[in-house]
Amino acid sequence: MVREKARRLVQFSSLVLSNLYFQGLIQGAIFTGRSKMFCMPGLHCYSCPSSVLACPVGTVQNVLSSQGFLGGIATGRPDAIILLGVIGFLLTFGFIAGRFACGWICPFGLLQGLLYKIPSPKIKVPAQWRDAKYAVLLIFVVLLPLTLRTVPGAGGDPWFCKAICPSGTLTAGIPLVLHDGGDTFQTGFLFSWKIVVLLLILLWSVASKRPFCRVLCPLGAFWGLAGKVSIFRMRVDSSCIQCNKCRSVCPVDIAVYIEPNSTECIRCGRCIDVCPVHAIHHDIQKRTGI
Repeated sequence: MVREKARRLVQFSSLVLSNLYFQGLIQGAIFTGRSKMFCMPGLHCYSCPSSVLACPVGTVQNVLSSQGFLGGIATGRPDAIILLGVIGFLLTFGFIAGRFACGWICPFGLLQGLLYKIPSPKIKVPAQWRDAKYAVLLIFVVLLPLTLRTVPGAGGDPWFCKAICPSGTLTAGIPLVLHDGGDTFQTGFLFSWKIVVLLLILLWSVASKRPFCRVLCPLGAFWGLAGKVSIFRMRVDSSCIQCNKCRSVCPVDIAVYIEPNSTECIRCGRCIDVCPVHAIHHDIQKRTGI
């Protein structure tokens, strides 16, 4: 299908264009050029040796965890401006098309989609588990970096990156540790924990449709909430026969005729292509004034 081929092309192009520092892979060095001032619209670790862009989740955490951040907001300190810029960047994507970036740009979403193609017994992710990602966003991305200080008087830590993020472990932690043999980078309990989390999520992705996106990803939570009022939406006509073919191909297991604008929808368009009566469409929400 033309749409699906185009989506794959965009996903792979996004992966390549955000990882242009090939020298970093050879030297085990982190790129620090000017392009790192800009965020990738997806989960992609700042510390990946080949990365030329920053991760919005990591950037938010680092700003919130900086020493004296709360007390410095009123003074207009630069990191507060950075935080507003990143949030504005994310909201722009979310208000325009909800979780569109999850389906078309995010490299870790691409990886999960490819892993699910591996033949294996498949299991469904319970719908109730979706809400866990909102807790991850609130606790690990906002509250812990903002409040928990492991060293008195010092800044905090980016707890989502440090304790959960599988993308960071795969694209940054493992390559950097392999390059220097653990001489510089710590490979104790925390690194072992992250390896276990990564392996579990990768195995889960073989058995279930994009489980990290649906259950744990804070970006998905943020964009999903913004998507409730997004301009670019889904529409299902009354001609729908509820055959459920849309759900069978949906990467996030949505019955679009029940939830046409679900917070889970990644706007991939696969449901449009398989609908036998052409009842599903992308649509533009019309705003009406009072």
